[in-house]
Amino acid sequence: MKIVFLHHANVCKGGIERMLTTKANLLAEQMGWEVVLLTYEQNGEPFPYPLSSKVRCVDLGVRLYSAYKAPLLTRYFKKRKLRRQLMEAIRDFLASQKADIIVCTDKDAHELNALFKAHTTEKLLIEAHTGMVDHEMQAQQTNNHVRRSIAKNDLWRLKKVVSCFDVLIALTADDARCWQPYVRTVVIPNSLPQYPDQPADLSVEKKHVIAVGRLDYQKGQDLLLTAWKKVEKQHPDWHLDIFGDGNEKDSLNAQRSTLNLQTVSLHSATTDIYSEYMKSDLLVCSSRWEAFGLVIIEAMSCGIPIVSFDCDNGPRNIIQDGEDGLLARNNDTDDLADKIICLIENKEVRQAMGQQAHLHAVRFKEESILMRYVHLYEQL
Repeated sequence: MKIVFLHHANVCKGGIERMLTTKANLLAEQMGWEVVLLTYEQNGEPFPYPLSSKVRCVDLGVRLYSAYKAPLLTRYFKKRKLRRQLMEAIRDFLASQKADIIVCTDKDAHELNALFKAHTTEKLLIEAHTGMVDHEMQAQQTNNHVRRSIAKNDLWRLKKVVSCFDVLIALTADDARCWQPYVRTVVIPNSLPQYPDQPADLSVEKKHVIAVGRLDYQKGQDLLLTAWKKVEKQHPDWHLDIFGDGNEKDSLNAQRSTLNLQTVSLHSATTDIYSEYMKSDLLVCSSRWEAFGLVIIEAMSCGIPIVSFDCDNGPRNIIQDGEDGLLARNNDTDDLADKIICLIENKEVRQAMGQQAHLHAVRFKEESILMRYVHLYEQL
């Protein structure tokens, strides 16, 4: 079988890039399939994760991002020209390949439309690494009427073009239901990069709470700092460590100073996050919305319980409330603080939930998740 994975660029050390590399390596090495990673904005940058020599990499050299550097009045026309170039480049490439399946990991309506118009007999799949809720929130979170109108129009285009594809792979059952009116959906969650045989020892109280994620509006670290004010007042000997980079770092530091928080540390993103989970007693997810929540299953695999907002729609599809973690009312910082305090003050409950978290995370082990992809590809 010959399979082509289309992703605009494999540059960031993110979940999409890690999953893509892992799948490509497995299919090439273990299944013996012919695998191509097709990009169009790689621009000579190295891949962020180790890639098998059996996986072929091709970059089409169509830099769509360059349109945003153009003056506002000419940007629209440059975008149209570049999208046309992308469609032609994909068409020329596919004509010489005779691939069986093409998997697209981007969900931009224009790029998906270019792929659909360029393909012939190949089966077309979309991997929805971001949920429909991400697109809906983009339209809701701005007060700019023009931007809101553009976001709504983009979502309308996306719903229209996905109906042309054979399958959309969603990360959760909730997200799959959102897409089902438009396209056939299959649920395959993210997999764990590793599953520690020995979970964290929660019998030894470390008095550390961890939060992990890029520093932006979606991840809600500002809500977490507000909640932590209440936690710190009652438990000043406990510490909160936030790991991540992003455009809200300065504002979060300012908020920490305004709230006079003494037990909060902001750290840059680390490639050794598992060792940080092991040093912690629990993880907090304060996201306003989440398509999945990779950090949740990572922390669970390390045997630490989770406190999370019950946001749309990832956490509730992973956390079994009261068994391996606690769900707080969405955006309710008082309730989030109370749930954190509950686990701080109940060591035995924390330990029991950590044990259950480690056991429940088994379902996300890499081997079983990747074979679900193989089964789907073979069906198609």
